[in-house]
Amino acid sequence: MSEELDIENEDVEDEAVSPRGLQDKYSFDATTLLIGLQILPGVEGSRQVLVTAGIKGEPPIITSTVLEEIAQSSVLAEALEQLKQLLPQRAKEAATKKAVLIASTKTKTKVPIPDLPVPHNTTEPSQLTLFT
Repeated sequence: MSEELDIENEDVEDEAVSPRGLQDKYSFDATTLLIGLQILPGVEGSRQVLVTAGIKGEPPIITSTVLEEIAQSSVLAEALEQLKQLLPQRAKEAATKKAVLIASTKTKTKVPIPDLPVPHNTTEPSQLTLFT
């Protein structure tokens, strides 16, 4: 049993504590960076945007800006414009799916409750009366 624990601990040490593993995890060029944008509701020109940047397993750096600054990037501006154009179509599709779901739940057939035999009163002892 102690051999199994030693093997597991060696694996953990190799990944987390080895100098190379730490260098790769915390190297800006060698690790995957996670960037997040959260655009909050508001007036079009003054919508606040939360920007997060970090790596897996570590707390992100959080900052904020306004949508005007983010939209200056052509890639982001194009993606936002595509989303703006697609939202009405997606809203219709979602409404249709919801209507179909509601209709399908309303048209479910109910299974009738089967008629159970009427209990009859007899003076003959049954298995249940043997224990009383």
